[in-house]
Amino acid sequence: MEIENGGVIWEEMGMDAAALDFSRLFPDYTFDGKSVMSFILQGKIWEAVKELGSGITGVFHAQTGEIKALFAAILVLGIVAALFVNFADLFHDHQVSDIAFYFVYLIMITVLLHAFADAVSVVREILGTVTTFMQLYIPTYMVAVGTASGAASATVYYQILLLIVYLIECVYLSVLLPVVYTYILLTVINGIWMEEKLALLLDLLHKAIGVSVKITLGIITGFSLLQAMVSPVIDSLQASAFKKAMSAIPGIGGLTEGMLDMVLGSAVLIKNGIGLYITLVLILLCCIPLAKLLLYAAAVKAGAALVAIVSDKRMTNCANRVGDGNVMLLKIALSAMGMFVIQIAIITYTTGVAG
Repeated sequence: MEIENGGVIWEEMGMDAAALDFSRLFPDYTFDGKSVMSFILQGKIWEAVKELGSGITGVFHAQTGEIKALFAAILVLGIVAALFVNFADLFHDHQVSDIAFYFVYLIMITVLLHAFADAVSVVREILGTVTTFMQLYIPTYMVAVGTASGAASATVYYQILLLIVYLIECVYLSVLLPVVYTYILLTVINGIWMEEKLALLLDLLHKAIGVSVKITLGIITGFSLLQAMVSPVIDSLQASAFKKAMSAIPGIGGLTEGMLDMVLGSAVLIKNGIGLYITLVLILLCCIPLAKLLLYAAAVKAGAALVAIVSDKRMTNCANRVGDGNVMLLKIALSAMGMFVIQIAIITYTTGVAG
């Protein structure tokens, strides 16, 4: 019966239309959203997670082969470059060893840039997925927030969520990703010189990207917390005034107030259930691409660490900084997802039973 009630709530909140659009936009992710929602409303979070987990079996493709090939290529090329550098005395003309080194270096950067391009495409996929998914479910979630708390909270938080979507599309896709690209290209150029003339510029870009990600997270979180100090209070005062007016009705005032509390409590449960559902599905959509980014970064950084034992520092520093670039991409993707998760958590916490 509880499952059926969950299905009724699913239909009444208009989740069917959003789920239909979701299945069209993300055909590889298949799961029963109605059952997931029912489990959440019953407090069976682990069952909801397992139901969602079953949906990634069709989309999970092992990336270990590609990652192993990248790791092996870095090791082999690093060792070959070390042979040309350390045994340069075997050549009568050192120019031969230098040309051979730069040839190997060219192959190395080709491999690294190819892997980095794949990582960038994964980040673009994550950012596009996150914004598209939130645009699908923001209207439904804001209806639930408005019912549970009030119109002021729903309006304010709706604007904040749209601001996050705009921020991701404009700042992350149009500014941060090109800056990371620039960092990688300068890394490749820097490896040409033994003195690493661009090292300070690369460190500056590295810090700038990290600070930019932190600033965007701080702005959204801080702005949301400031709004949470005002909008829910306004709704709470309005609801309290309405409840006091209802309780003043002779004869039925107490019964009416009790029923109103029960209705508001149910609305909060539905709102929190939809918020948790959105959070879990959002994590589901991002878990595999994020794992791929993590594996890319780990393979490049580990390969650079091992190659550094024997190879030229230009080769190892280049691989290490490309690994740093992959870590930057991972941070950008995590922060994009984290902004929505944090915002949903703030909404859930601050929009309780009004009054």
